[in-house]
Amino acid sequence: MAQKLLYEPDAPDYKAGSTSQSLFDKLAPDPSLSTFMDVLTQVDDIFNMINHTDNDSNQVFTVFCPVNTAFRNELDIYTRNHLQDFLRNHIVPNSKVDPDMLAKTDELNTLLEGQTITVKHHFFSQKTVLNDHALVDTSHAVEAINGIAYKIDHLLRPTVVKIQ
Repeated sequence: MAQKLLYEPDAPDYKAGSTSQSLFDKLAPDPSLSTFMDVLTQVDDIFNMINHTDNDSNQVFTVFCPVNTAFRNELDIYTRNHLQDFLRNHIVPNSKVDPDMLAKTDELNTLLEGQTITVKHHFFSQKTVLNDHALVDTSHAVEAINGIAYKIDHLLRPTVVKIQ
């Protein structure tokens, strides 16, 4: 006897990829970002922001994600109390800055109050550098419903770290 399949006319098509993914969904599988993702999951409000899938233009972000090697020598000034500031300094709010726009930008405001990221695009080498030392991988930008993310090779340090 043949199996009877139940049909629901309004059921979502899970194969079509119509479900939108958040930046967290797209970044989490990348092994070179495991340290950054671990830090991200420890700060609930930032995690929720990067993980949301609402199609709200006011909730888009540009995230600069340090690769694992960036953490090896540079995490010395950060403690658990500083993780929120650390993450906020790597996120540009209310803006999905694509690679072309990034190349034409001089400065970006971050979620960390009073902090900016300086941007320099080197025309001949076609490389973009943040805060004079963090090289941006603009060739492999990760786009999601709630923003865009780039891998960087150094941490973005705030000019002042609050002592807690």
